[in-house]
Amino acid sequence: MWIPVAGLPRRLTLTSLVGAGRFCILGAGAATRKPLQARNRRGLSDYAPQLCLNPYFRKSPRPVMRKSTLDVNRYITNRRLAETMAQIVCGKETTPPHLFLECSAGPGILTQALLEVGAKVVALESNKTFIPHLESLGKNQGKKLRVIYCDFFKMDPKGGGEVKLPAMASQDLFQTLGIEAVPWKEGIPLKVIGVLPIRSERKILWKLIHNLYSCTSLYKYGRIELNVLISEKEFQKLMADPRNPDLYQVLSVLWQIACNIKVLHKLSGSFFIEAF
Repeated sequence: MWIPVAGLPRRLTLTSLVGAGRFCILGAGAATRKPLQARNRRGLSDYAPQLCLNPYFRKSPRPVMRKSTLDVNRYITNRRLAETMAQIVCGKETTPPHLFLECSAGPGILTQALLEVGAKVVALESNKTFIPHLESLGKNQGKKLRVIYCDFFKMDPKGGGEVKLPAMASQDLFQTLGIEAVPWKEGIPLKVIGVLPIRSERKILWKLIHNLYSCTSLYKYGRIELNVLISEKEFQKLMADPRNPDLYQVLSVLWQIACNIKVLHKLSGSFFIEAF
């Protein structure tokens, strides 16, 4: 279900795949930086988003995995969900194909779905257990898949000094991939897709919006389109307006000014596994 936010310049387009009481996809594609009219400075929608559950998806049993006190990563396990996500974020067939930076690729279910619709994928994974399987997915794909040991959500850590894997500097990553910075008006050099770590959602949302406004990290290279799964709770905060003061926060205002927000789908937590 697509819900446009009225009256905003297309600096970013935010889309959401929303999980039944739990998860959303939030996607962002940057565009022009035109001044906002006074009445639209907070980017409020003329109507509230209606989240809907699509019965097309089948539920998969959710494996029980050991949790740690560290960040827990979520991985997509449902094949039909991955195929639908790939079709949504890729759209119609394009030439050249879209380049995706997949965060925490894990078992590679979404990776394979993206490859099957013609996308080129750079799979970033911080859990070495998944690396061999991800590399095997690319054996018959020519140069459409590249696997890199890296934690996207720890990219460009603050404090300076040497950056140790799985953290990585975006400059090193983009240099490795041969991607050069382009002006924002010249389109989208790549799309990012992934699932936010369950215990770091708010911290990562703050980091992403800071990078966007300062044009640093990924956004130093152009209009990066961002598609990430977040919890419904955090999504509702991003979508809140002054009529809902319990949810309306500074982060809400910053994202709404920067983005057009769209709801794609509501889905259940049973489509994921958790691992550290």
